[in-house]
Amino acid sequence: MSDILLQVLNNEDIDWMVTTGVRRQLQPEEVLLLPEQVLAELYLVLEGQLAMSAPCSQDEFAQVTRGDLLGGGWLFDALPASVTTAKEPSTVLAIPKAQLSQKLANEVGFASRFYRAIALIMSERIRHQFESVTDDTALLRYQSGQMVKEAVFVFGELHDSDIDWMMTTGKVDSIAADKVVLNMGRPVDALYTVLDGQLAIATTNTPYDPFSGCSKRLEQQAKNFTPLAFISRGGLPGIISFLDFKPLPVRIHATKDSRMLTIPRREVVIKLQEDLSFAARFYKVIATQTAQLLASVTATECKNAKSDAGMAMEEELNMEALQRASEGGQKFDWMLKRLRVEA
Repeated sequence: MSDILLQVLNNEDIDWMVTTGVRRQLQPEEVLLLPEQVLAELYLVLEGQLAMSAPCSQDEFAQVTRGDLLGGGWLFDALPASVTTAKEPSTVLAIPKAQLSQKLANEVGFASRFYRAIALIMSERIRHQFESVTDDTALLRYQSGQMVKEAVFVFGELHDSDIDWMMTTGKVDSIAADKVVLNMGRPVDALYTVLDGQLAIATTNTPYDPFSGCSKRLEQQAKNFTPLAFISRGGLPGIISFLDFKPLPVRIHATKDSRMLTIPRREVVIKLQEDLSFAARFYKVIATQTAQLLASVTATECKNAKSDAGMAMEEELNMEALQRASEGGQKFDWMLKRLRVEA
């Protein structure tokens, strides 16, 4: 994933990161991140390889290499949930939180590109985890059965004009319970927002084969799929494939009667190109939801006891998130009323 940042950021963005950040050398087995650790930096991996492991069992579930970003959970009101350790001599660029936050707030062009890069990097991580499920043992590691945190609060990031555009451009689709909404192996050609109901993200222990998957009709994929997580109001099903244009590595189906707002990809792309302020807000929403999805399907197997610092930080983040949740909920309910969908 070393080229994602280079594909998305421009020369000025890269120069700023290099000038602002501080290089840090890591030795083999040196720990960079711990669960619930309060961070004041974002890390860009420049050289080497690091491993992400479950905090109790120490089982490795992901590797990160050049071009990856680590420790950015504070951008989305989250703390690290795993142990990140250098597997070999490695170099990271530590970018201070204060300077990065200020730049994101002041420069919408940089913000749109940066949040898009983060969303793509996390999407790649999610995709790798889904595609690596090849047997029952691996599948069981991800069967948390948990709900991706209700996403309506992220609507607090959007302006009223953004939501008005979504309503004007999209259409409301009713989805019957058990209906397959998005097929494994197929592209995602629209932006979907769950208005009410519930959808499941499901996969199978059969090795991922997009050509085999896309050759089957939707109803043929109704069997032998295990839900890994569930999406409720405000969720964006299929967002990882909407971002990177690659076939979807999972199947998404309704677990109860649901309704979604559907906006064609073409309309979203045009809006993002024409309105940088909207793009900055949109990609922050996408990055936040992608971070929540990654957390919901990451196999940590156990939870560490929280440190006093971690608990204090979480309380502070929760207070900030509470305000955004209230604003986001109000905007989401306003959208439902305008669309004549009862909350």
